[in-house]
Amino acid sequence: MKSLNYSCQLPHNPVNFPSKVAKGFTLVELLVVIAIIGILIALLLPAVQAAREAARRMQCTNNLKQIGLACHTHHDAKGHLPSGHFWPENNSGSTDGAEATWVTFTLPYLEQNAATEALDWDKSFGHATGGVNRDIISLMLPMLACPSCPRVEPWNGAYARGSYVANNGIGPMRESTLANLPVMRPVPNTSQTSTSTAGVFYLNSRTKIRDISDGTSKTALVSEIRLVASTNEFRGVMHYPEGPIYHHNYTPNSSVPDEIRRMWCDNPSPPQAPCIGTFDIWNPRLLTMTARSYHPGGVNLLLGDGSVRFIDETIEQNTWWALSTPQAVGTEAPLNEF
Repeated sequence: MKSLNYSCQLPHNPVNFPSKVAKGFTLVELLVVIAIIGILIALLLPAVQAAREAARRMQCTNNLKQIGLACHTHHDAKGHLPSGHFWPENNSGSTDGAEATWVTFTLPYLEQNAATEALDWDKSFGHATGGVNRDIISLMLPMLACPSCPRVEPWNGAYARGSYVANNGIGPMRESTLANLPVMRPVPNTSQTSTSTAGVFYLNSRTKIRDISDGTSKTALVSEIRLVASTNEFRGVMHYPEGPIYHHNYTPNSSVPDEIRRMWCDNPSPPQAPCIGTFDIWNPRLLTMTARSYHPGGVNLLLGDGSVRFIDETIEQNTWWALSTPQAVGTEAPLNEF
């Protein structure tokens, strides 16, 4: 019997079915995509950072406007701008609000009613670290801190620090007590001294708007300093005379070191706010501090009319000097535009 052959022959030209395997990225293509994303991030990041800094600078400007409003409201209520710092008639450093500053005097006009009511004006502020005014001197108000500044701790765990400092004219500030009145300061480029070069805020000052004969739009009230994150750092302390002031000896963001109390100048001093120690005790002082900010290129400046200008750090020195004086002195150049 013949066996049946059930084998089937395959066609000589088999049908080629399309492959369903997906094609992936090659390593080169993946690297190109990653490089493009990296370039886009590099291009966008500075723009994002610039936008954030612009917002912070605008908030800083608004803070200064609030301070300006408070100073003018104080003027309306008391007939003069707040004193830069205060020493009482009884010549005691431990009573009657001794060593209160312009910040202390403006608290009622910064909507800080509770803090104002808690103030004990029978006591001083230079001896307040353990006294009844401790809660006041340690109070940190958001409107007194520039958002571009790093967060800082109070000095000695007690004295809160702020970014905003008042125009104390041409340094150094030597004044502590009534024996230093009237306040006289050097006139730049001369051998003369003048009361006008003490600025607007100084020991027991009572500057009136009508005293600013240079024009309120051409006279500095308040600017900024760079706060430094050190618990030993005293610059910016709000309720003691050596903290909340600045001088016009050098243009904004100068690298010339501030001259402060020796024990409060870290060694080495921070590069963003250099300092050297020039005195050891509160009387006599020898203090000179420069306006600085963390805004690129300059500082915000509150003027006597309540407006705020951004002052470029390349401003002419003579112009910066002239902005400190409420009345023109010496060889001071007339201010037209700055």
